Amino acid sequence: MIKNKEKGFALILSIILLIVMSLMGGSLIVISSGDHQSNNNSDQYQQTFYVAETGLIEGEKWILDNYLGHWMNSIPKDKDVLGEAPDSPGPLSDYNVRKEIWDEKKNEYDDAKEGGYFRHTFGRGPAVNDTTVNRTDSKCLSSFKNLDTDEKGNVKIVGKGKLPIQKSFLEIVGPLLCKDPYSECAATGAGSSKFQTDAADAIINEEDEKSRKKFVMSEFNFLKRFAYEYFIINIGGAAFRDEGSSIATNTSNVDLQGTAYKIYACGIFYGTGGAGELHNNDIEIIIPLENVVVMPT
Repeated sequence: MIKNKEKGFALILSIILLIVMSLMGGSLIVISSGDHQSNNNSDQYQQTFYVAETGLIEGEKWILDNYLGHWMNSIPKDKDVLGEAPDSPGPLSDYNVRKEIWDEKKNEYDDAKEGGYFRHTFGRGPAVNDTTVNRTDSKCLSSFKNLDTDEKGNVKIVGKGKLPIQKSFLEIVGPLLCKDPYSECAATGAGSSKFQTDAADAIINEEDEKSRKKFVMSEFNFLKRFAYEYFIINIGGAAFRDEGSSIATNTSNVDLQGTAYKIYACGIFYGTGGAGELHNNDIEIIIPLENVVVMPT
């Protein structure tokens, strides 16, 4: 009788063990998938942070170029440099003097070209807050809570209407992955002969040209979703220490007065775009950074 009661016990036990093992396997898959997604998100945040740092560097270069003269490949129009000619005699006289200086400078630009570019030295100097933007104009502007705004949310920045500016990260890394012009590689599956498959040498050891091209294309399509944006605010005078001499005994440094600028930059990671698109314009990650630079006056 006891043996009859035990019939089918092995089958029941096997089913129970199978269910338990299936649950454990499913749990491991879910955990592993979650860890993988978390690692991907962490990598995307880290890379977006690096892109934001690129924005800070580009902002610093903009300030330096403003002191030395921005690089240009064509002479700007008189109106863009001098503005409209005033009607009253006094300001008009000053305008005419500036125009004479500007006409001479234009002739110098042709002789000063380097590779087709020249520095616009006529318009160089410390930048002032001459542009009004609203915090709602971009996601980057609205990401900073410490901006000095008026009752309408307007902010005064430098740039004569050219800032804030947003650029694709491809403008920096694109030529490393695609032969010039790199824009021909922007469309998924296009530009098969344009991809720099040699760029894969330092990352993968793959002799198959098709696999190498697929890897570079994948990196290119991922990096084209990154962009950086920056704007700059003149925050006034600031003292800085420089190497020099002083009448004070045993003093090797001197305090100088300069102009301080605060650079605001954002790294932006967009969603995947369709064929021929950089991205879908939907921001998935945005990381704001800021930095202060003091320039001598």
